[in-house]
Amino acid sequence: MTEALEVAGCLAAAGALAISFLASDARLRAAGLVAAGLLALALITGQGWDDIRNLRDHQLAFTGLVVAGIVVLAAGAAAMLRWPILLPLLLIAALPFRVRLHVAGGEAVNLLVPLYVVIGSGVLATVVATFRGQTQLRRLPKPLVLALVAVVCLYALQTIYSPDVAFAARNIGFFLIPFAILFSLLAEATWDRRLLRLALCVVLAEGLILAGIGIGQFFSEHIFWNGKLEASNDFHFYFRVNSLFWDPNIYGRYLVLTILLATTTLIWAASRTLALALAGAIAIAFVGLVFAFSQTSFLALFAGLVVLVAFRWSFRWTAIAAAVAVLAIGVGLTVRSSSNDSNSINTEGHGTLVSGGLKLAKHRPLYGYGSASFSKEFAREENVPPGDTTISHSEPVTVAAEQGAIGVLAYLALLGAALWAMLSGMRRMAPGLGAPFRSLAEGDRVELVPARIGIAAAFCALLVHTIGYAAYLTDPLTWALLAAGGVLAAEAGVGDLPARGEASSGQSEE
Repeated sequence: MTEALEVAGCLAAAGALAISFLASDARLRAAGLVAAGLLALALITGQGWDDIRNLRDHQLAFTGLVVAGIVVLAAGAAAMLRWPILLPLLLIAALPFRVRLHVAGGEAVNLLVPLYVVIGSGVLATVVATFRGQTQLRRLPKPLVLALVAVVCLYALQTIYSPDVAFAARNIGFFLIPFAILFSLLAEATWDRRLLRLALCVVLAEGLILAGIGIGQFFSEHIFWNGKLEASNDFHFYFRVNSLFWDPNIYGRYLVLTILLATTTLIWAASRTLALALAGAIAIAFVGLVFAFSQTSFLALFAGLVVLVAFRWSFRWTAIAAAVAVLAIGVGLTVRSSSNDSNSINTEGHGTLVSGGLKLAKHRPLYGYGSASFSKEFAREENVPPGDTTISHSEPVTVAAEQGAIGVLAYLALLGAALWAMLSGMRRMAPGLGAPFRSLAEGDRVELVPARIGIAAAFCALLVHTIGYAAYLTDPLTWALLAAGGVLAAEAGVGDLPARGEASSGQSEE
């Protein structure tokens, strides 16, 4: 596939997604989802078509694989139509699981293959439900929807002058478009008491399993998948684990989500038995997090707990305690750094990436070097082999280098819209909260607040993690939290929004 075709595919996919997000007609919205998904698939297939030549040469096996894939998608869609609650639960269950595959040019990428399968079935089920007239009206805060559309479309537009169009096309095909579809599918779910509780159970169960595997890796001193991490462990006094993830930092990120959601439920738990069970789950997840040795994950957990405690008890005292804790941590890090302790965790590599990214942003401050350009431009600027790195490991720096001030403004607009949607109105409603996760249909907006607080705390933690590490919109957790938080915000009366599909009659809500 030529660069011109890849750029056209990126622009077309972003355009189809924009139509789907902004359309008020249910059929047009579904058509936009299908078009965006097919165009993303075309981008991926176009790059990898030659890489599967050996498979294509065996026509019977290739045909059988395609047919099997269609059957799996159809079976999944049928189950989702029969039991609609399966769609959001399966999407949430598939969030952490990645498969390491080699894509165009032999590059190894960790892809969320199980999640892609669930998304494909979900789109098929949505299309069938739409044409049956079974779709429900869903609304999301308008600034959030517009900001998401702007960010995706801008990224696609900036592939026009990118020096690495192929990499940008992979980001769009593998991440931005599928995860935007994930957002749309989750936003259409009915986030009532039952779904919230089941979703929490899924997250906790998977978090405990992943933590258990990580703990086992630590005591056996044996990790999976990642040869670089294994070599790194041989040269350090600490032994980092990655559980079923490739990257210990992404593993830590998922455990932070688990801990924060469990803690939210714990501090509103009415049952002593439930509280003890949650405390035990939090302890296990925390031990798993310790063995990841992810500094960014601990900072993210601290940020999330600050948000959670502030909304649950006192903004004033939380701010004072947080300031004292930050000061103490800063002093401790300064002392540790000045001691030149050879056993300290090395962060020099990240510092080089950040400083290099800032240089690139300074050279082209307005519009950057183009989407997915960091790897090539950093290699050129620092005279290092290309491909050694793909991002700066700090999301704002990567955005500034690749997309310039225009991209940074879009990024900040999205953060502002997301934080406004998730936090708006909660302080006023926080006093006197009852049991968490009551049904949205009960009409009492106060009962939405505990669920909103937990999701907001998790989102703020993830935001801190991306500033210190990376992978903001290329992590499905971001899109899942935005979808659930957006729905709860809309149910709480935050924002004025575009419809996420029409009622079965095809008419607008009266």
